[in-house]
Amino acid sequence: MSSFDPENHSTPSPTAEKLIQYLATLSATLAAVTAGNYLGWSSPALPLYNQKDTLTLVDDEQSWVGSLLPLGALVGAIPAGWIADKVGRKKAILMIGVPYLICWFIIGFAPSPLWLFVARFFAGAAIGATTVVVPLYVSEIAEPAIRGTLGALFQLQITIGISLGYLTGLIKNLKWIAVTSALTPAALLLVFLFMPETPVWLIGQDRRDDAERAMERLRGKSYPFQQELAQLESNRKSQRMQKVSFAELKNHKRAVLISFGLMILQQLSGINAVIFYAEELFKAEGSALSPTACTGIMGVAQVFATCVSMLLIDKAGRRILLMTSSSVMGLCLIAVALHFYFQSGVQSTGIPWAPLIFLTIYVIMFAIGFGPVPWIMVNEVSPTNVVGTIGSAAAMLNWSLAFAVTKIFINMKLVIGLPLSFGMFALICLTGTIFIAAIIPETKGKTREEIQMKLHRIRKMETKNDTVANDQTTL
Repeated sequence: MSSFDPENHSTPSPTAEKLIQYLATLSATLAAVTAGNYLGWSSPALPLYNQKDTLTLVDDEQSWVGSLLPLGALVGAIPAGWIADKVGRKKAILMIGVPYLICWFIIGFAPSPLWLFVARFFAGAAIGATTVVVPLYVSEIAEPAIRGTLGALFQLQITIGISLGYLTGLIKNLKWIAVTSALTPAALLLVFLFMPETPVWLIGQDRRDDAERAMERLRGKSYPFQQELAQLESNRKSQRMQKVSFAELKNHKRAVLISFGLMILQQLSGINAVIFYAEELFKAEGSALSPTACTGIMGVAQVFATCVSMLLIDKAGRRILLMTSSSVMGLCLIAVALHFYFQSGVQSTGIPWAPLIFLTIYVIMFAIGFGPVPWIMVNEVSPTNVVGTIGSAAAMLNWSLAFAVTKIFINMKLVIGLPLSFGMFALICLTGTIFIAAIIPETKGKTREEIQMKLHRIRKMETKNDTVANDQTTL
């Protein structure tokens, strides 16, 4: 056991720089902007098909255009952690930018639905890899004091991308929508090339000198980072004896339960059903504004809400944001379900603004809690030697559920109706509040070592005594 003292480590130089940490995070999360753009594209773009000089897509083909993205993400998430461990976080992110760029041009100039399907699948694979590698990169370059804020930038960039996807619908031309959207991955490949690799990965490759240079760029020359590097080396040495595979995740049950539980709740909350089919939902709801205007308002509100989350996540903490998010989302979905119920009957709610109001509050609360926090917590609760494996497994689960929800939502609408569909999503959200209160620890402002100690105490109270005994043995 390491004799490192967190209290001594908590007295860093007051002149520690943060600018490069923000710049590196902003450039890395351009991949998240692109991911959001692909996610939001289907809402304004699908209605533009079946017109003059465009492809003809039947309903089933349109559902595949939407659902192939999360299916591809499921596949892309599988090797992402392994690739990031082999070639480095930086190279992995640059590799992701290549299919992002190419797929936009295939989508814009697809000569047949098959080409459109292929492009959406491979773009989805890049998205799946993004959700594994980018949060990992950010968590490894960030100091604990701002780790939550930088982690929330990932979700903010996704929401910005979704909003851009909605807004590009104003172009009303599928080719120009694709060309305009391709500017973001092009910027990623150009800008991120100049960002540093993570010191954590470099230490793992026995590249101490490179790790020092990276840490100096990230923290500043005046920051006493030698102690931080020494702790990284100590952790790495203790973990090299542990070979990790998917089969061995059973040895990290607490981290797996938290990571998988949050991913299940995030996707079964119905968020992708709302994002992918926003315009169709607003058409069905008979909102007072046009469907395009409603989706635009909803997208902009989500961006501002994620900005609020960035301000709160390192102050209020992860638990309170998750509990507030799941509770209010559940109540909003109940209101939407009731609106659909009365609309389908003889009576009406008499509130034409109800769909826009409650779905906007729903996406706002998702952006504050259930959007950014699960991805942050996967990297916070997982030990360093298994974070890539757990991150990949969690992303696979996330995107498999996203595919299922996106593919079957149209059938759910036809078979059981919108009121019951949204009622089921509401029940899952409210169940999530109970899960969070019972299982999820607070990780705000804690180092990885402190988080692991807290997880072990939650799982087994005698860990404290074992730790003391180990310390005495070490001494």
